[in-house]
Amino acid sequence: MEPLYIEPTEFTPKVSFDPESSIFEISGFSRPENVIGFYRPILKWLEEYNEKVLSQNIKFEKSLLTINMKMTYFNSASSKFLLDVLLEFMKFHSKGNKVEINWYFEDGDDEILESGEEIADMLGYTFNFIPY
Repeated sequence: MEPLYIEPTEFTPKVSFDPESSIFEISGFSRPENVIGFYRPILKWLEEYNEKVLSQNIKFEKSLLTINMKMTYFNSASSKFLLDVLLEFMKFHSKGNKVEINWYFEDGDDEILESGEEIADMLGYTFNFIPY
């Protein structure tokens, strides 16, 4: 399956999903004018990844999926979609794949840290909180 790469803009984050390495990253600012239009293709790509890659795994080897969230800012509309993206990864986890979520935050940025903690609580999943 082809990787998903979206260049960052002033309003949207960089998205780099590499199925070959099993590393998935979203980083930067997220305040798109059309939040649904921006995140819908990402969610669709994850559904296809699940269908084409994870559910076709006939070797019965489960993958380690690493999700790196390096957000510097996201608005409330983006927050809901970031949660939806992480919920897709939880589906992969429920099928036996290991999912590691790294939540990066600038040292001293309590708002981004607390947002990550809230999302982790909503998912009922442990994140690695990594200051930089």
